[in-house]
Formats: sequence, structure tokens, C-alpha cells
Amino acid sequence: MTLSNRKRFAAALLAALPLAAHAETFDLGAILKDGIKKALQKDPAADGATALLAPGVYDGSDKQFERTLTIRPNGKFELEVMQKGKPGQLRSGSGSGQLQANGGQWRYSEGICTMSVVPQTASVQLQLDRCASAFGDVPFDGQYRLAKTAGGAQAGAGKNKALAAQLNCHNLNLSENGIAKLLASATGSAPNQIWEHELALPGGYDYGGLPIRSVQLSEVDGGFLALFVDGDAAAIKAAIKKTQRKSSSASMLSKVGESYPFPGKPNGLPYVQCRSKMAQNGLY
Repeated sequence: MTLSNRKRFAAALLAALPLAAHAETFDLGAILKDGIKKALQKDPAADGATALLAPGVYDGSDKQFERTLTIRPNGKFELEVMQKGKPGQLRSGSGSGQLQANGGQWRYSEGICTMSVVPQTASVQLQLDRCASAFGDVPFDGQYRLAKTAGGAQAGAGKNKALAAQLNCHNLNLSENGIAKLLASATGSAPNQIWEHELALPGGYDYGGLPIRSVQLSEVDGGFLALFVDGDAAAIKAAIKKTQRKSSSASMLSKVGESYPFPGKPNGLPYVQCRSKMAQNGLY
């Protein structure tokens, strides 16, 4: 039993004991068994690795405040908030620091000030606690949508059609001048950071209608492209049927841990595996 499961089991046991204490006798073995059962039924991905955080400029503006969050490829951030209105007594705030991976999200902490950043599809959810003295007494919390990628491209705008086709497994080109080059341009990544690295994509790219959260290129077994999308196994199967066409490559539903491990991804997580038909038939 993992440490997280033991913690959940202990919590379940403590919750059960007060109820049992009112009876004249209670079956401790049954309580233990029930606690273990409930702990093991928890989602194994709940304690999974920190979600990928796409570097770029995020916008969280509303009618009253302009909010900008800039996240660098090295995890450093700058946060700026300015009240809208005529010049004068306008409120503003700003802060900067280094984000660290922490329990499924990204966090910053300095003194009593803490900030959490939870990645979502083409956006992040931001929450600050006790940061008024350090950053300013303005509302920072909320959803910030990706406005520009780290490479400076508008998110969701000017989507590269060639990359979009490759991401739908249409004539996948695994050469250095193929999808690797397209991904480097779209994500602002260095060429040596493309293969065997998980890459977050700017918003606007999808696989058969399912938003793509991240991708990973691998050279294993003739090479393949893994697509991590917003959708369960049933949704992925439907998307595969939707994108099927005559092509030199093919896609299939796979699950993390069945054929290939992906560090940081929970076993059993469904994803799209795209490879050339020759590689799929072992001809490489």
C-alpha cells in the first residue's frame, strides 16, 4: 500500500471509530477491511505528478482589473494587476518569483505569502493567500487564459495547419524536418528538448475534437507520437474513428504502462499513440 493510500486508510479508520464506539461491541477487523477497501477505491491518479505548465503570457482581465501572468520556461513568473479606469487613485499590484512543482500543482512561497497555479486546458487557475503586503492589496485570484506562447505566438491564432494535420496522425513525419521541427516552433522549445520530453501545446490544437493537453515524441520501436488529450478511453476511440483516413500512419488507443512508461503519468491513463504503419507492423 502506498503512503497516500495508508493516509487515506487512517483517515477512514478514524472516521469510523467514533460511530462504532456508541455500540456495545464493534468488529475492528470489519472496520479495517472497510477502510482499506475505500482507500483502494480512490482514484490512483489523485496523487499523480504535477501537471505540465506551458510557459507564456496568460491574461486574467475582467471589467475592473487588467491581470497578466508571465511564466518563463525555467518556471520563473511575473504577475501584474492594474485597476481599470481614469488615471488617479487606481489600485495596482505585482510580484515575481520561482514556481516549484508540488502535489499536482505549481506553488510559490515567500514568508507568509503563498501562490498556487493549477494548469488547465490553455489556461491556469491562480490562487494567492496572504500576499497583500508583498504583492499589493488587489484581487489576483481567478482563471488566466494563455494569450501568447513562450515563442511569442498568439495562442489559438495562426494555428499551423501542417502541425494540426500531423497531430491528427495524417501522414506523420518523424524526421527532424517533420513534426519535431513543427513542435519546436509551436512551443518555443530547443531542438534537443523535443524528443523524449513532454511538451505542452498552445491552445487551439485538438485530436478529433478532443483538446490536446500535451504530446511526447519517442524514438522507441521505430518512433511514435503520444497525444495526451482531454477525454476518456471511449472519447478517444470515437475520435480515432473520426480522424481515420488513407494515410501512411495510423493511430490507436493505448494506456500508460501497458507498452511504454511515461514518468509522471499514472498507469492506466489513456492516450493516443500515433506511428507509421511500417513501424506498427514491425518494419523498421
